[in-house]
Amino acid sequence: MEGEPPSDWLTYREAGERLGSTAEAVRYRALRGKWPRRRGNDGRARVQIPEDAPPVRTPSACPVGAPGAQDVRTPSAPRSDQALVHALESHIKTLQADCEALKEQLAVERTAFADKEAALAGDLAAERARTSEAIEAFAAIAARLDAPAAARSRPWWRRLAG
Repeated sequence: MEGEPPSDWLTYREAGERLGSTAEAVRYRALRGKWPRRRGNDGRARVQIPEDAPPVRTPSACPVGAPGAQDVRTPSAPRSDQALVHALESHIKTLQADCEALKEQLAVERTAFADKEAALAGDLAAERARTSEAIEAFAAIAARLDAPAAARSRPWWRRLAG
C-alpha cells in the first residue's frame, strides 16, 4: 500500500487481493469504515482504500489455535439450528401424512361421485323416455283436434252448401 496513489478505485475482489482477504470481508470493512464507494462503468461497486488501512483479518488469514484467533462466523456460512431443523422435519412429515389422508378422501369422494353420476344418468334416460311418450300423446291429441278445426276453417257458405 506504500507508494500507491489514494485515487485507485478497486473492485471488492481486487481490494481483497491487495489486503490479503476476501471480497466480502473488504466489503463489510468498507461499510464500517465509511470508505469512499461508487459504481464503475461496468456496474460493479468500487471502493477507495485509505492509505492507513490495515490488512483485513479473515478466518482464512488467521489459523485456528493461533494466538488472537477468533471463531468468526461470516454471513455466507450460517450456523445450523438443529432444534429448528428437527421441528421443521417433523412438521413436513405431518403435512405429508395430511396430504396422503386427503388423497384417500378424494379417491373415496370420486368413487361416490361416479356412482351418483351413473344413477343420475339412468334417471335421465328414464325421464327422456317419459318425455318422448308425453310428446307423442300430445301430438295424437293435437291431430284429433286438428280435424274439427280444419272443418271449421272452411267459410260458412261452403259448410252450408255441403
